[in-house]
Formats: sequence, structure tokens, C-alpha cells
Amino acid sequence: MRSMRRIPILVGGATATLLGLAAAPATASLTATGAVTAIASPASHRAAERASSIYSILGTGDAVTGVRGSSNGRVVLTGGAQTGNGTEALPFLYRGRPTRAATGAAVTVLTPPFPGVTTAMFYGPDTHTFNPSAIPSGQVRAVGSYESSSAPSGVRNQGMIYLGAVSGVGGSWTSIDVPAYGTHTFGDVRACPRGRADCYVMDTIPHSTMGDLAVGNYDLNPTKRDPVSGNAFIYNLIRHRWTLLQMNGSLSTQTTLYGIWQDGGNKSDNYTLAGGSSASGSQMGLLMSYNDRTGKVGRPRYYSYRNASARYTHFEGITAVPGGFNIVAESSAQSSSLAFIPFNARTRTYGTARWYPADVAASPLCASGCGFISGDTVYQDSVMGLYIPTGSTKANTYLAPVHGR
Repeated sequence: MRSMRRIPILVGGATATLLGLAAAPATASLTATGAVTAIASPASHRAAERASSIYSILGTGDAVTGVRGSSNGRVVLTGGAQTGNGTEALPFLYRGRPTRAATGAAVTVLTPPFPGVTTAMFYGPDTHTFNPSAIPSGQVRAVGSYESSSAPSGVRNQGMIYLGAVSGVGGSWTSIDVPAYGTHTFGDVRACPRGRADCYVMDTIPHSTMGDLAVGNYDLNPTKRDPVSGNAFIYNLIRHRWTLLQMNGSLSTQTTLYGIWQDGGNKSDNYTLAGGSSASGSQMGLLMSYNDRTGKVGRPRYYSYRNASARYTHFEGITAVPGGFNIVAESSAQSSSLAFIPFNARTRTYGTARWYPADVAASPLCASGCGFISGDTVYQDSVMGLYIPTGSTKANTYLAPVHGR
């Protein structure tokens, strides 16, 4: 659900989907998601074709974009809560058991302390359970974006990082922006091409965080020649160094990074990145490996829904399960689905996906129809996303367990 999400190309306004505008995140989550290695009841990669017991969680207007496992069976959820007349949002945090969230449990809404904030959203979180060296016990890290009346002219979304308690008390906030001219970038890569004097970074939207990294997307201000310039970044939170992703030698391939997973535990330099890309032609789901010590990006593996032709497919969130990863995906053929993708850690290669749709449209939540459905993040074998019933302008969050068979 990040900005411009229905056609996952640009990263634009952080609350477009939340507000039911169905523009087409760049961000969730995940996103990042909960991991089975540190949580009881490891997830299975087997999933049923039909998700059962799909139900609403949290309150009306609370849009979940990311999840990460915490401790004692609890999770941390991130997202945005609609405020005022519903045209703006503020980021929220929730810690608890997923089942308790179904009772309409209250979220903690935070107000970023940056000047002139008008709307903001959290996407992916990380927790002490997975990152004990950087996140103190009882605290969480969350990344997202905000819009501000004090932003430089033309800048729409700026990135933000929160570290602190779920309550927001005593937490620290950091604003980040992709550098336009190669400062602090790996290989001195410039976001703005040489010779374009009017160029600036219009959007910086971090979508997910794990280990020492955050991943997300950025846009340059559009021109008649280049109306679409969306691309992905990897940001090292410790070294404050950016990697601007080049696909086929280009910084403008409509590539997005929404999810990240640290392979091999808290001290590992190896990561798996998830998102989507048009580098191969049509927009397809994307997985690739990344080594933070060397800066080496692995060979990308592209996926299309049900391993068949689809107008677009995009990966929204990732979580490790025995033998590989569970991925939440959106596509032109299915609004929300879970894909299990095998992973060989020795060769760092990804196998053929097995697809399992989460049929939210056929659930009681959409008994009278739904004008909007998304798949945004995944926890173990459960997909989470948004639904907006027909006739409503309020976003709601569903949880769809996809049971093994």
C-alpha cells in the first residue's frame, strides 16, 4: 500500500492507497515480516488454494503495511491511521498477538516531530528479536515517509526512521533523503544525471528495514522526456551510505524494493531483497541477493503470477520459512496472494514459485463488494492487506491465514 501502489511503478504520495484513491508504494513493509527462526510454531511453506477465516483486524481507518515478529508470540505492526476528514494519515505502531488485533485493539498513533508535517506513514518495522545489537529490548525500529509544508520546493515525500518504544515516548526520529549528486553513494553513483540542471529527488520512501539496512524507492522530478524515473535504493543505517540500484545499467527501470530479509542471522552481511521491476520488459516480481560488505548485487530472478503471463506482478513483503521464503504478491490477475519460493543458501539462488491466492473478494468482508483490495505484508503463513467495502472511503486491514493442506 505505499504511494502509487496499484500499478507499482512510481513511489508518489504516501497515503494514496490508504485513502482509497487507488492511484497506482512504492513501501511494507515489508516490507519486512516476522521470521520463523525466532518464533514458536515455525511457518510451513504449504498453503491452501483458498484462504479461510479471513477477518478484519484493528480499527476502521487503520492500514497495516508491515509486520515483524517480536517475542512470546507477539508481532509489531506498522502502518497509517486516517486522521481528520480522512484525507491525511499519521503513522502507527502496534505490538501484540495477531489474534488479539482482531478485537479492534487500539494502535499507538505517533506524530513525527519534523517541521510542517501534514501526513505520514510507517511501512516496515524491525525488532530486538531479530536485531538485538542495534535495537534495545522493548524498542522497535520503523521506516516510512512523510509530507511536509516545509519541504524544499517540489519535494513531495521525505524518508524517516524511528527508533524507540511503541508508545513513542523518548524515541528518536531521523529524516533521510536520497542524495541527488552522488554524495555518500556506493560507487559515487548519481541519482540525477549529469547535464540535467533542474533535477532533484522528489520522493524518498523507505519501505522496509532489517539488520543494518533499509530499502525503498525514490523518484526524480519528472520531465517531458522522462515522465517516469522511479527506482530503488539500499541504505546502510550505520555507515549512512546509499546504494542506488542499477538494473541493466539503468537507474530508471521502474524497479521497486518493498521487502528485505537478513539471511543467516543478525551478524550476516547477506540479504534477500524483494520488490518488482520492469527491467525485463513487463512489471514482474523481483528477488535478488545483496551483500552489504562488498556491495555486490546478485543476479535478479523475476516472477509472474502463477508462473504465467500477467500484465504486472509485484512482491510486497517477505518472510523466511523452512526451505525458502513466503512472499505476499499483488498482480493484475490476483489482488492478493502468497507465493512460496525455495531458496538455496549455499548458491544464493531462488527456485520456482508456488502460488496460493488469498481470495478476500469472496470473503464475508466483501459480502457487498469491495472497491479496493491489496496484499501488503506477510507473517508466517498469513497475508495482510487492505480492503475498502463498496460505498466506503475508509481503509480496513484484513488478515488471511493461508492454511497448509
